[in-house]
Amino acid sequence: MKSKRFFVNPFRIISPKLDAEAMRVDESHAVKATEMTCLEEGLLIMLDKLIEMTTLMHKCMIEVDRDKLVKFGELAEEIHEKEKGLTGDLVCSPSTTGEVLRTLVLFPGHFGRIGDMLERIIEVASAKARDGIYFSEKAHEELARLHKTFLDILSNFRTVLVNRDRELLDYVISKGETFNQMTLDFALAHRDRLLEGLCFPKASALYLNILDSAKVANGHIMDMSRSLAQLADTLRESQVTH
Repeated sequence: MKSKRFFVNPFRIISPKLDAEAMRVDESHAVKATEMTCLEEGLLIMLDKLIEMTTLMHKCMIEVDRDKLVKFGELAEEIHEKEKGLTGDLVCSPSTTGEVLRTLVLFPGHFGRIGDMLERIIEVASAKARDGIYFSEKAHEELARLHKTFLDILSNFRTVLVNRDRELLDYVISKGETFNQMTLDFALAHRDRLLEGLCFPKASALYLNILDSAKVANGHIMDMSRSLAQLADTLRESQVTH
């Protein structure tokens, strides 16, 4: 998706190093949370790890693998470790004040809560395998669509943080609204399958748990995207008046 519309970069207000760090971050997906060198890099790599967790989560929904579960746990631990550090960095940054601080100070927490929701889903996958519970083919198709859409949202949101493409930000918000509607539609379709005897009752609670967790995770991306759009408008207006 190409666009010539860009918004003022709020991260630039915090640090002039963003562009160089963002270029380097594309080659540093394996960096541990404790090895990050600046705020912007930390946020981007947290998002990279969430993307990796999402991919592992879907694979474990199809077939639980111990190695994948271990890797998932390591990523989740790093997410929560960095959440605390980045929030502290934002609060203590002397150049981060006003609307910028009010918006960005919540970003690490949003990422952390997305990690929580992915952990809830992986717990469902583990319980499903442990108890020999099966989802219908239709349910698996719906989960695959959710996974593909959520990965698209995460990936494009990451691009927005680096490139500041306003039309892409609007796309993320629109896609997030579509995702929410998908979870509602799938819940209704699941109810019909349950009433028609096409879904195992034991699977119902697990499937609905996944839908609820996915919706909450998407909600955090939506909150960040909308707050970023509002902040961008505020910063642009401030530049025009000055």
